[in-house]
Amino acid sequence: MPFDPSIFEAEVALKLIPTKQLPTKAQQALEAGFDGPRTVRMAILDPKSYWEIEQVLPEMLNELGMTSLSPKEAALRLATLHAKHLLETKEDPIPSLSRFYRLMQAGDYPDQLHELGWLGDELDGCTGCYTADEQSAFAIEALENLLSPELREKRHVEREAKWLKQREEAKCDWPYVFDSPTKRALLKERYRDRLVEIHPLFWIAAAASLLLGWAYGSWKVAVGYLVTIPLVMALSYWSEYRRLKRERRDLLLRLRVPEDQI
Repeated sequence: MPFDPSIFEAEVALKLIPTKQLPTKAQQALEAGFDGPRTVRMAILDPKSYWEIEQVLPEMLNELGMTSLSPKEAALRLATLHAKHLLETKEDPIPSLSRFYRLMQAGDYPDQLHELGWLGDELDGCTGCYTADEQSAFAIEALENLLSPELREKRHVEREAKWLKQREEAKCDWPYVFDSPTKRALLKERYRDRLVEIHPLFWIAAAASLLLGWAYGSWKVAVGYLVTIPLVMALSYWSEYRRLKRERRDLLLRLRVPEDQI
């Protein structure tokens, strides 16, 4: 890779270049036309001469006209350059997410790198949630947001407006409104599933009531036991109703809805 002063300056600021590789970097600088005496001295040093290399490095940087970058400035510079490269070459950005994470760490977590830096962890934490194309789309959007703060802010405003609209619409239905069409349909579905689950008990109760009625020779005994069937059905309905109420309360509490509004 050809010597690039801006990249070299940022990598030195973040201490990304091992000391023993600095003479090689100086040789690349000479090949690129930077032939000052300090650069030449660095280029001829033994890679194992760590002390001498450390002494010559500030002089070489000064000779190349490089300033002392802060870790944040250096991380943002490298991240921006790499983001441009990925968008221009249309390379898959997913393998580079770990690199942006390391730059975010080295730069002391600048706000501008949070989206790209944490994206890898978010995707890994939701394995199977998104296709490969969807993951690449998320990464490309994050790259574009890094290069254009205006675009990032515009997208943020649009997402916030969309979320607020969805929340307002949700307040007209479950779980905000307990007596809503969605709640009634959900209760009906769960009650039906519950009956399917316990229906063998109905046959057992019916058979038991008939046997007891025959054993005692009284139809009243049989009818008395048959009454337990609708009673179990009513209790099952009430149980599902109460469960839905608890779920609604828990959902709203997680959404930080005040207790007095539930």
